Amino acid sequence: MRRVLLKTVSWSLAYLGLSVACLIQWNSPHPWSRIDWFTGTYFALRFLGSSHSVISSLGAFRSKALRHEWWAMDSDPQGPRWVMVLMALDLLVFFDYGHWRLALPLSRPAPQTAGVGLYLGVTFWQIWTDSYLARYFSHNGQSLTPMNYGPYRYVRHPRYAAAIIGKVAMALTFASIFGWLLALAWGMLLINKISIEEKHLRKIFGSEYESYARITAKVLPGIY
Repeated sequence: MRRVLLKTVSWSLAYLGLSVACLIQWNSPHPWSRIDWFTGTYFALRFLGSSHSVISSLGAFRSKALRHEWWAMDSDPQGPRWVMVLMALDLLVFFDYGHWRLALPLSRPAPQTAGVGLYLGVTFWQIWTDSYLARYFSHNGQSLTPMNYGPYRYVRHPRYAAAIIGKVAMALTFASIFGWLLALAWGMLLINKISIEEKHLRKIFGSEYESYARITAKVLPGIY
C-alpha cells in the first residue's frame, strides 16, 4: 500500500512540476513572466484538487481489487493508457501559453477569468465528489447498492463531469487552440468510458442501477 501511495504522489507532483516548467521562458530575462495570475491560480487549484484526491483515495489503497475499482480498471482496463496519452498531450497547452502563443486573439482577460472561475467550481465539485466516493469505498465498497447521495443525487458520473468541464476551463484559462482540441478529445474519451462503466455497473447492481439511472443524468442534469 505504501509503495503504491508513494508512486501516486510522486507521479502527481512530477507531472505538476513538468506542467509549470513548460511555462518557464528559460532564455528570457523574465523567465517566470508567463506564470501570471491566471496560470498561478489554475495550478494552485489543481494542486489542491490533486492533493485531496490522493488523500481521499487512501481507503481504496487497502487492496488491489479496491484500487482497480477506484481507477475503473475492472470495467475499462485500456482506459488508463489513453488517459496517460492525453495527459502528455495536455503539456502542449502549457507550452503554447508559455512560448508559442498560436492563438493570441484568445488571450483576453474576460474569458481567461471565466476559465479560472469555472475551474474553481470544478475543483470544489471534485473535492465534494471524492469525499463521498472515498466514504463509499471505505465503508460500503462491497455493498450491492449504487451510490445515490451527495453529488451522485444529480449525476451518475460527477467525477467525469468535473474532468470534462475542467478541460473547457483549461482551454479558456490558457487561451490555447490545443486546449480546445484536447477538450474535445477528453470529452470523447470520457463519454466512451462512461458508456463502458454503465454496462459494468448494470451488471453489478442490476435493477437497482436501472431505477437510479431513470431519475439521474449521466453528466449534466437535464441535458445528458
